Amino acid sequence: MPIRAKFCVVVVDVLEMRRAGIAALLTPWAAPFNASVVSLSPEKLTFGLQHGVRPIFVIFSVGGISLKSKQAADWGEQVRLAFPGVPSLALSDRQEPEEAIAAARMGLNAFINSSIDPQVALHAFALVINGGTYFPRDALLKAWEPDHPVAVERSESGGLTPRQSEVLQRLLLGSSNKHIARDLSMQESTVKVHVREIMRKLGARNRTEAVLLAGRSGIFRPTASAAGEEWRAPTIAQASAM
Repeated sequence: MPIRAKFCVVVVDVLEMRRAGIAALLTPWAAPFNASVVSLSPEKLTFGLQHGVRPIFVIFSVGGISLKSKQAADWGEQVRLAFPGVPSLALSDRQEPEEAIAAARMGLNAFINSSIDPQVALHAFALVINGGTYFPRDALLKAWEPDHPVAVERSESGGLTPRQSEVLQRLLLGSSNKHIARDLSMQESTVKVHVREIMRKLGARNRTEAVLLAGRSGIFRPTASAAGEEWRAPTIAQASAM
């Protein structure tokens, strides 16, 4: 697809027909962001770099290929190296929770199954562009492997300060830095510092992995108790409020 604007939403997929379908859905949606839609195969990522593409968002579409496979891992690494720091998500035909967990470990900000309602997907895209994360509830519960996935309660601090624990709670809900700053009455730059410290203390490579590691370590874990705040996946309303 010809590049008409430097600010783009990039669709990466090996199949041209699938890229075209995703691009058709995204084109009217991307207009308010003053961005065009560019579709590239993994082998053509250098083409985008050579032409000054500045993506605001990357969709890594893999179809039925497992994100746990070496092929998908290699493609994901190419995307990460081509567009470092750019919000990105995996779009997959597979529904296993392990696929979403693999996406998180790759450093992606979201995992979307291709069977999802298109309008829900667009809301999820908006959430990710604004710094949020979007992962299926089943994937997080699978990562935690709880006996009774009902509520989230605080256990040990894991070396986190009280303020960092408050930030981590909101990361669990998929909140963006902007929303965390508003909820906790702090500057967004301060939230970023807290998130970096949380990742460092947990040994996480990104904010999504920090959530998974927090659950596994017991800092915040699903329990059978109804006390505390119930964990819910990011909602459409959250995305619409961006």
